[in-house]
Amino acid sequence: MTDGSDAPSLLVVNDVETAFDHPDRVGRLAGLLGGRDDDTLLLDAGDATAMGALAVVSESGRAAAAAFHGAVAPDAHVPGNHDFDEGLGALAEFVADTPGRWLAANVPALDLPGRVVLDAGDSRVGVVGVCHPDTPDICRAVRDVEFGDPVAAARRELAALRDGGVDHAVVLSHCGALDADIARGTDADAVVGGHDHERTIDRVDGTLVARGGGVGREAVAVDLGEVPRATVRRTADAPLDRAVAEEYRARHAALGLDDPVASLPGPMDLSAVRRLVADAYRERAGADAGLAVAASVREPLPADVRERHLVGTVPFESSLVSVDVRGGDLRAALRASRGPLDDTHGTVVWSGADPAALTCRGEPVREDGTYRVACTTYETGAELLPGLASDRVAADHGLQYEHVVAYARDGGLSGRAPGD
Repeated sequence: MTDGSDAPSLLVVNDVETAFDHPDRVGRLAGLLGGRDDDTLLLDAGDATAMGALAVVSESGRAAAAAFHGAVAPDAHVPGNHDFDEGLGALAEFVADTPGRWLAANVPALDLPGRVVLDAGDSRVGVVGVCHPDTPDICRAVRDVEFGDPVAAARRELAALRDGGVDHAVVLSHCGALDADIARGTDADAVVGGHDHERTIDRVDGTLVARGGGVGREAVAVDLGEVPRATVRRTADAPLDRAVAEEYRARHAALGLDDPVASLPGPMDLSAVRRLVADAYRERAGADAGLAVAASVREPLPADVRERHLVGTVPFESSLVSVDVRGGDLRAALRASRGPLDDTHGTVVWSGADPAALTCRGEPVREDGTYRVACTTYETGAELLPGLASDRVAADHGLQYEHVVAYARDGGLSGRAPGD
């Protein structure tokens, strides 16, 4: 271990996702990440492909992120669950088109190395990459792909790094809360990662565990000294990379994604946007109730609402569907959504139904009744709640984000409070 005064550093970025729909934000993120020195390694902790309006509207799809990656040139990456959304083939093409080493120690089907040794100044830093083991449950495109135990995979690769002689060994993870298990189960100097969009700087059994808040708003800087330490660097404080910002501004303009939709008295926070999405689903489907899963709603809305902002609220190519749900199942679904569903999906926001009172359209839900519920094909495919099953779908209304945009253009934003 080197002395802290000349120890190498890491810059870790995670879950860039919808930042590509915000030219100034992604431009400043590029300014933050691209200005590092030779003693600093840039690590991408996953969900690095473009998730947002550009991803679902442009012909380039998720590969719209390649221009950003070319500008900042990460030294190493680990794939996040959303990097698998278009399948192994699309991910392999993105890997081939982007700089840096991609690592996946617990996904044999990817045929990627599990570890790499990188030079940072005079130090040799070993990096191990592990993916979330629940990715097949989250991403239908890899439902039949084996994702192994990240702790066991990290332990195996770290042992090989130690045997090879490195000065520092870190785990680059897209495992969210499981990072604590990786820290407890390995001898890593640090576990840095992504997946959960909640900033974490912690020490677990003496090992640093750190990740940023995601969506391009910040990066985590790690000093790999005798006792590794982490600090947060805010994108808003970074210089603007004008070339990157203009690249994405031009792409939005060419696709009509910068067209104005509405002006609000102030920004709308995520809680209010989740209610907006649930209302849009219900109204556009003509359903008794609508629901939005909190984790699927990715961005708040600015006061000056453009089409790209609305598409980016739920930037997925799933369809809006109407589902005929039996009353008993709807009561069970409402009860199940009184708290978070799990660590991945978070809470459920309802429109037209009340989980606390077990009502729909203001009336108690009848056990023997049938109710039409609007949601997306993700919820029915994953069967997140009782009654939301593919074989109960009564109508497919097309791309869900188009309905969010249409609802907003038809006055759905009028009179809404910007926050709780």
